[in-house]
Amino acid sequence: MHQNLDSRIQTLLKQKNWPTLTKIQEMSFPSISNGNNTLIIAPTGYGKTEAAVLPLFNQMINEDVKPVAVLYITPLKALINDLSLRIDWWASKLGLIVNRKHGEVPQKEKNLRLKHAPHILVTTPEGLEIDLDWASKFRDFYKNVRWVIIDEVHELINSKRGSQLAILLERLKYFTGRDFQRIGLSATVSNENLVADFLFGSSDRKRSIIKLEGKRDFQIKVKKIDNGSWEDAASSLISSIEPPSLIFTNSRFSTERLHEELEKLGQKDVFVHHSSISRDLKDMVEEKLRKNQSNAVICTKTLELGIHIGEIKKVIMFRPPPSVSSFLQRLGRSGHSVSGTPNGEIISMFDFDVLESLALCEMAKKGKVEKPIVDNSLDVVARELLGHLLQNQETKLEDFYKIVTGARAFSNLGIKTFMRMIDCLEANGLLKKEGDVLKLGPNFFRVWRFNREYKTIWCKDFSEFFSLINNNDTFSLRFEGKVIGEIDAVYVYKHIRVNDVIRISGKLWKVTRINVNKMSLDVVPENSRKGEIPIWRGENISKSYMIAKGESIILKEGKIDKKILDDKAYSSIKELTDFYKEKEIPFPSNSTIVLEKRDEEWVYSAIIDERISNTIAHIMLYLTSKRYTLSTYARASIYGFSIKGSPIDLLQELKDYDEEKMKAVIKKAILRSSLFIATLKEIQPSFGRLGRKIDPERDKFIVNEALRQTLRKYFSVKGTISFLKSIREEKISIVTYGGETPIGDAVVSHVPIRPWLIDIVESIYEALKGGAYTSSELAEVLGIPLKSLENKLKQLKKMSDKYKISSFIDVDSKEVRWVLVDDFQNIVNSDDYFTSFTPSNLEETFIALLKSADRESQIELIFKPKDIIQNPEDIKRRIPFEDIGELRVIDMNEMSYSTPLKFYGVSRQVIAYILLNATTYIQSVKFS
Repeated sequence: MHQNLDSRIQTLLKQKNWPTLTKIQEMSFPSISNGNNTLIIAPTGYGKTEAAVLPLFNQMINEDVKPVAVLYITPLKALINDLSLRIDWWASKLGLIVNRKHGEVPQKEKNLRLKHAPHILVTTPEGLEIDLDWASKFRDFYKNVRWVIIDEVHELINSKRGSQLAILLERLKYFTGRDFQRIGLSATVSNENLVADFLFGSSDRKRSIIKLEGKRDFQIKVKKIDNGSWEDAASSLISSIEPPSLIFTNSRFSTERLHEELEKLGQKDVFVHHSSISRDLKDMVEEKLRKNQSNAVICTKTLELGIHIGEIKKVIMFRPPPSVSSFLQRLGRSGHSVSGTPNGEIISMFDFDVLESLALCEMAKKGKVEKPIVDNSLDVVARELLGHLLQNQETKLEDFYKIVTGARAFSNLGIKTFMRMIDCLEANGLLKKEGDVLKLGPNFFRVWRFNREYKTIWCKDFSEFFSLINNNDTFSLRFEGKVIGEIDAVYVYKHIRVNDVIRISGKLWKVTRINVNKMSLDVVPENSRKGEIPIWRGENISKSYMIAKGESIILKEGKIDKKILDDKAYSSIKELTDFYKEKEIPFPSNSTIVLEKRDEEWVYSAIIDERISNTIAHIMLYLTSKRYTLSTYARASIYGFSIKGSPIDLLQELKDYDEEKMKAVIKKAILRSSLFIATLKEIQPSFGRLGRKIDPERDKFIVNEALRQTLRKYFSVKGTISFLKSIREEKISIVTYGGETPIGDAVVSHVPIRPWLIDIVESIYEALKGGAYTSSELAEVLGIPLKSLENKLKQLKKMSDKYKISSFIDVDSKEVRWVLVDDFQNIVNSDDYFTSFTPSNLEETFIALLKSADRESQIELIFKPKDIIQNPEDIKRRIPFEDIGELRVIDMNEMSYSTPLKFYGVSRQVIAYILLNATTYIQSVKFS
């Protein structure tokens, strides 16, 4: 027992039946008690939470502390309830109030914190953001903050939420005028000084890093199933489950699919837990684990962190996790105590799963984990500046620059880049600059709106402003008014219809109503045996470079740990290594590429960093789609890369590119990738360009920032240039093999990367959404040959759903622009294209000749532009067919010598706009 521990806390330790503090708690006590900023590093289950709070309680009960004295920040809402109860057990007995803050806390509890402000507040980064930016009444309590605890630091540091929190801590320091003490809790990390810098920011306090030395023992078994089928996987799981077990998967789809198979095999008390089921259902599953009422829970990353769910006897990983740190976190959920030994299994479906499992175990036993990379995305800075202005109404430029550069993530942010960001925000009306003073601009509340029902492509819900979690558009599933889960909007549009049966949360639900405006599906329970499992976007998780390193060691040195493999797994890995020995070809590695040709696909197997293979694959995809064919795809993984459709070996061409040419082609390839488009769409709201056409010149700052983020997250320019240089200098050899190889099989098992998002239709839809583009612009953005694109655009004119498009003439540039029919009204009313639908003479008379799509009917309309403006619906009523095959518009005053303006494939839905566009164009030509 620590000698300075207050007797009241010692009494509570006895109530807990704790004979003493744990080692990490003893080690942390002096540093925290002395006021040092402290980073505590220890595996799961060693009592890091108490290591942080007990020294603070020891001080608080002997001092007159005002609320809020302690701010406890955790990355997951799911952890808040658990931590609040855990901390309150101590605090309530010591006369201290604990409160929690997240979006699902009942309103009554939220109101209570104003009447009885808590000494300890447990929240998320988003909760702190809301309070600082918007909670004007409660905000003043933050001036009393003396201690900030950041839980699961390793989970935050690599993300935008981490950099958001880093700036929030600097804003809090500025607001309180106090250098409060910072305490971080982390699992094992490889660069603890970097994590400490991230956590402590601009604080001048002394710092300490408290770390449990030595590696934690664990028990692991790698199993291989026979045929790689879901039924075999479920059967294997049944023999492995030791209640209660956690079964981790790498995707929500796998979670639901495994549950379906286990259900078919008659397994009871097995539940599902992932991010797309409701909080109520997740709470129910967690409670069943705590009460030992569950045999197993199939889950994703949602149960990877430290939620208290009782004693887990065994962790089963269905296929190897994507990183060493994730492997250790998942494994650590069993043996969740100081004396416990983590116990787990990895179920492998394929030969390369066994290889990955061995690599994970190899690196974990050596204590090797991934290096953190601090996120420094500038959309975070933009959002924090706007939040700071919400809080303070105005700020001096130099004051905020000092705040933001106090955060470790942005300590190297140059003043020139910062000012370019300011100029961008000012140009888009999100802020205004008066000398060196910044204020919110006129467009802020046009972009971020309070009215939830007012949902257009031009604005976002105000509540979304406070979060940097990238939420794709989703439909909520509702049963009797209660949300039970969510699925991607794209999946709903493409696949879901009324009366369809879907599987989510381990149960079957029949769709009774689709409400597109409210983005919700009404469902009722279904008793049938079959249902579709939704596919969620973002389920393709990249594999860590540490796995590639571990595999290289195993293949080069032949280090196979037989003790952890079952017979099938050992046979699998032995057959893989024997293949290369018998064929007398070297193992693929970071110094050897094995090239094979499979029909039209060039397959290059090598054990390398996935970001390098991803870069090369995207370059090859760009060159092939631009030069040869749109019927192409590429693949990328830690096992190498491939390209289909190229008549030549593109790697031989790429290795001879000089550095500047390589950088140029990488940039072109990435600008045409779906990864860039997704990133651009994600950051646009932060800079005020939501739903508007991005102009590469005007919006250069936004485009460059999206490119920088895409490169940083998914690609490696330096690594690729070095890799290709090594090929050129023959430091990396290329061996051609006439057949198919096991690692080549691993390459082609990965999902193809195509030159569009899902298919060409979806790609065009995503690119057009909210904008109007010429064929050339679309071809450039999508990397699609112009002729292929134009053929597809003609087809889309004939569609009858959300993909239906139309075209108009840009009066200023005299170019034809394409637009989604659903977006046409917004485009007509936009600042960019308003002049293309505004005739100069409203009294002039025109004739419109219309043919039906089947060319069997024809009508003639005589009209004036003012008639359309005054009563656009009347024009629609006068047309007896829905789709117009051909429209010709003629100036009645010049019929004898003017050429009719022609449009093809026009929807009656937008005929009024097309007629206004036609008359505007005819008049502009006549009067120019």
